[in-house]
Amino acid sequence: MKPLDLNFTGHSKEEWMELIAKSLKTGSIEDFVWNLDKNIKGEPFAHFDDLKKDYSPFISKAKDNNWLCGLDYSLVSNETVNGYIKQHVRFGLESFMLYASDSKVDFESVFRGIELDKYDILLNTRNGIDIILFMEHLKDYCLRKEYNHKKLKFNLRLPDDRPEEMLELFRYLNLNFPEVRFFYRTERELSYQPAQYLTETFNNISDFIEESELSKDILFSMLKRWKVHFFMTENFLSDIATIRAFRIMWNNYLKVLKADNFGDKIILGINHDAYTDNENNDLIIATIISMAGAIGGVHSINIAPKETGIDDPVNFMRLLLNIQNIMKHECNMNLVKDAIAGSYALETASFRIAEEAWAKLS
Repeated sequence: MKPLDLNFTGHSKEEWMELIAKSLKTGSIEDFVWNLDKNIKGEPFAHFDDLKKDYSPFISKAKDNNWLCGLDYSLVSNETVNGYIKQHVRFGLESFMLYASDSKVDFESVFRGIELDKYDILLNTRNGIDIILFMEHLKDYCLRKEYNHKKLKFNLRLPDDRPEEMLELFRYLNLNFPEVRFFYRTERELSYQPAQYLTETFNNISDFIEESELSKDILFSMLKRWKVHFFMTENFLSDIATIRAFRIMWNNYLKVLKADNFGDKIILGINHDAYTDNENNDLIIATIISMAGAIGGVHSINIAPKETGIDDPVNFMRLLLNIQNIMKHECNMNLVKDAIAGSYALETASFRIAEEAWAKLS
């Protein structure tokens, strides 16, 4: 049998668009276009020429999509968070986020009976050098409980307001908590004009790196353990395209820094603040957001709790966790390397967002 010849003869985008327009039974192709930004439109069809961009997408290097199922306990008081975590551990909890307001956290009440070295834990704090005091208390707690603190997979929010303290902090953490990673938290939801959102995010990251007193070697070592924490919305198509655009830009940025050999170490976490006053609606919203994160290829999904309108908070958060469990363990979405590959509409949208945002960087 003669092998299938995939070297089709070249046709312009205009020729393809004309053919598509003729094949539509009703309406026009414009009916399938959506606005990603005031300047960017998502199109249902893209020609190969649309994808010839010099970005070398990081996505193509991804090994898998095996995200961590998690919850955000930041709105839960220390008095009850321990019970919440213990109950959710039985339902597949793999990661969780906590807000650490100061260095005097009662670790006994928060972590009692929880094997810390088995979880990926995000500590949302911006206390700069106070982190050292916080981690010293944590180390003492681990020693008392016979946990190996050097194996803890904690993630600390970068104290980006005081870069001069980073060198001392990095040296301390590298010696005492070599597995600790850092995350940079973005300040707006992804739906906020995606290109402008990414431009502001990259300008902030660039400012932090340029103002840091860390040596290049230390800075690059820290970047190898860097996460970026996004807030997502129910606008899942825009969110997926923006996450992909960020990864494209990040790969480009590493090339500028001459550090593109560790681009595959970048990890994305998500959270959201898109709840309504109806639990059923919120479960649907959480499902859409979790799907978008999984399809976008994030490392962890940390769904936030609700503050109001919940009759049974523990059970509601269990349902939020089960959304991820069903996606991961029943639908096997974690085994898909890049679910969007070949989706020209989202691939084109990703490139266009990245292109516009990159052009605006200061």
